[in-house]
Amino acid sequence: MKKIAKILIVAMFLSIFATACGSTEPEVFDVDFVKESGSIDLEGIGIIYKIYIPSTIDPKNVCLGYEIDTVFADLASKRLNDVQQNMNCTVDIVYDTGSVWDYYAAVISGTFVSDVVMGVSDVWTDAARLGMMVGLSELEDYIDFRNEAKWGYRNMLEVVYYEDDLYGLNPLLWPEVSVAYGTPLVVNEDLISALGETDPRDYLENGEWTWDKFREVLERYYVKEGSEVKYYALTCSPAAFGNMFILSNGSRYAEKNDKGEYVPGFFSPEAIKAMDEGLDIFYGTLSETIDKETDPIEAMLSGMTVLGGINSDNIIGLRGRIAKEMANFGILSWPTGPDVEPGYAFAEHGNIERCISFPRASKHSDVAATIINAIYEPFEGYETLDDILELMTRNYFFDERDSKVFYNMYLNSDYNYFHYSGMYGMFHQWLTSNKTPIEFIEANEDFMATKMEEYILPAMRGIDAVWGEVE
Repeated sequence: MKKIAKILIVAMFLSIFATACGSTEPEVFDVDFVKESGSIDLEGIGIIYKIYIPSTIDPKNVCLGYEIDTVFADLASKRLNDVQQNMNCTVDIVYDTGSVWDYYAAVISGTFVSDVVMGVSDVWTDAARLGMMVGLSELEDYIDFRNEAKWGYRNMLEVVYYEDDLYGLNPLLWPEVSVAYGTPLVVNEDLISALGETDPRDYLENGEWTWDKFREVLERYYVKEGSEVKYYALTCSPAAFGNMFILSNGSRYAEKNDKGEYVPGFFSPEAIKAMDEGLDIFYGTLSETIDKETDPIEAMLSGMTVLGGINSDNIIGLRGRIAKEMANFGILSWPTGPDVEPGYAFAEHGNIERCISFPRASKHSDVAATIINAIYEPFEGYETLDDILELMTRNYFFDERDSKVFYNMYLNSDYNYFHYSGMYGMFHQWLTSNKTPIEFIEANEDFMATKMEEYILPAMRGIDAVWGEVE
């Protein structure tokens, strides 16, 4: 088992940590499981599983992240009952609509709250930096965390890699619960029909969804009668536009240069080209076709925009107003630049909204890992991504193209370092800084070098430690 690297604790936490934990030793897992004929008997041991849900949701209406009286809530309820019965254990689930940072405060003081927790990933990363979460390598005998098709690929989990281990998981094959990223484009299909225009999904399917075609549709989808705008072509915040457009020509937030060193992706020629194009579209002659102020969800639901940049979890899931309230919509990826192949899929995420982690204060992390591994097996009939895509087309979307785009973007999403003081802003403030891309890079080069060392490189070292260094 790998030992978690010792971390220098921030001064403000030093006294708390020292008092509560003293000389903390790695958890000793000493439960003697009874295994017969491939079954596991946990001998009646119980665990507490705390799950954070949106404050707008009544905990009584949720089962493992699904709304009660839906197909997946029923499957989740059955799975929970089966695991408890078949493995001879109990799982006490505590739903919480409060602040995840309250849990963090308890964790860093050494207080036991639960054996396993699901919530926003950056909280568990901060706790891992202080040595207060169990690395998945320590639990390898109990949970198959290397099964990326089940628990999320490393690009999705970068936020919870740190130095020498992985500290969180995302149940990839649990629809709705696992998916949270920004920012697909939602298409108002009724407006497309009313305008007599080509569905932009056709352009994507035909390999024509480029920056040039994007310029064309912004002009064609924008309708102004006199001084009044009837329909905007696009409603999107500068932050969402900036983050997505900088990725549209093949750059990533952090990538290796010719020397094998990690550098910010917007230092690349591909990114600079994307920034030049994005600035010209967002603030140039097409600027008036874009609503930069209105909430894209409200604009889409009120029929005021043809395209809207909307986060995935506002499309489907507990917060999914688009799927719940919109009669006919499509899902579209962003247009691509000249340095990538047509149909290139990309997206960004700032957090794993429902990340599973194991606090070190638990005395039964091995049991918790064993139970969680069993709970989050794929549901019967939905064992593969193809099964899930078919379900999404049937129940959420209106065209199989929507399901494929929705998941392709997610599977290729890039971590935007949202939580780490200024880093997220770096990847969209090029759009609002009133500087040329080169001026912006030169003004922020030293800042990014510091942040690379402090946050990006520890994550990359964590990935290398778990999987071996990959060129």
